[in-house]
Amino acid sequence: MPTQVGILLTHPTQYHSPWFKELASRTEIEIEVFYCFQPDADQQGIDFGVAFEWDVPLLDGYRYTFLKNVAREPGFDYAGCDTPEIAQLISSKKCDAWIVNGWKVKSDWQAIRSCWRSRTPVLIRGDSNLIDSKPLHLRFAKRLILGRWIPRFSRYLTVGKLNEEFYRFYGADPSRFVPVRHYVDNDRFALQAAQAQKNAATIRSEWGIPEKPVFLFAGKFIEKKRPMDAIKAVELLTSEGSDIHLLMVGDGALRNSCEEYARTRQLPISFTGFLNQNEISKAYGCSNVLLLPSGYGETWGLVVNEAMSCGLPAIVSDRVGCGPDLISNGKTGFVFPVGDIKALSEAMQVYVNDLALAEKHGIQARERVRAYDVRLAAQNTAEAVLSLEINGTNSNAI
Repeated sequence: MPTQVGILLTHPTQYHSPWFKELASRTEIEIEVFYCFQPDADQQGIDFGVAFEWDVPLLDGYRYTFLKNVAREPGFDYAGCDTPEIAQLISSKKCDAWIVNGWKVKSDWQAIRSCWRSRTPVLIRGDSNLIDSKPLHLRFAKRLILGRWIPRFSRYLTVGKLNEEFYRFYGADPSRFVPVRHYVDNDRFALQAAQAQKNAATIRSEWGIPEKPVFLFAGKFIEKKRPMDAIKAVELLTSEGSDIHLLMVGDGALRNSCEEYARTRQLPISFTGFLNQNEISKAYGCSNVLLLPSGYGETWGLVVNEAMSCGLPAIVSDRVGCGPDLISNGKTGFVFPVGDIKALSEAMQVYVNDLALAEKHGIQARERVRAYDVRLAAQNTAEAVLSLEINGTNSNAI
């Protein structure tokens, strides 16, 4: 009989749904996903600057249930996900094991505590890391608190190297680590980008992009993404005579100020606004290099996976969580110190001087990201579940 696995997630997302679909196709386990709420178009558009719904199916191919959310204002913050019935579901032994995706919201803790109390194995998959610098005394004070409960999970579905360092720092047993790396639908992005490349001249014309080396910024126009760093790097390079173009995809609170800055200085920059999942590959298909200059809070940066699957190298700041996994300096892109405009511009100049090198690094990037695949993520997840002593005693239980 297949092992029954419950999975808790705040809401349907374009990145998790392919994982669930792959898990549902396996015969050794049976999954059911439990969501805390379904965001409307306005909620989905928070930080994106525009209301929207994802244009890819999020609920196809797997079993799911929307829990009763008793929060006064359902949403993405801690209090916005309050689903007491998850504790009852867990204690009923409906599922042999549970996967919880982090500990950001109240529902996560309702599930985690219920698993510990009922001696039900709980696997954790988050993307926390130690990359944001904190004073040493604060880090060790935090370690005393987090070190009491982080070691208690049955398995850690780790998304990358920095995530594993985080768990180690707080006392987790590395023998319980199972790599379930961050992924995107590599095949879909590669296919769509290849199709876009065939129409690159038309797409570039629509967006006002000349035949020059094109750098791409794709993300929310918010402080942590630091879109102005990309603009200032282009400003510096053009002042030094480089003939380049910057394509900026996305929307958000900083978009107007970014557009105004570029317009008043007559910088070679095009703004497309928000592009949905089935449109974003057009941007990858007509660009040469991705830029991700993010500061704090960029625990991974899945846009890098997307770009690499489309054959683009990436230049990322040293605060981008995927750096140690996906970026090899001079092979799949470059890493620069966050906020260092000169260092960013120098990395860009390498590709301006040699577009063939950008193509070579893009091929190597595509090969690198191939291992960050949804099918492998599902396989490793299933193996993690099957490695548990489902009918035994959970030594981590209360």
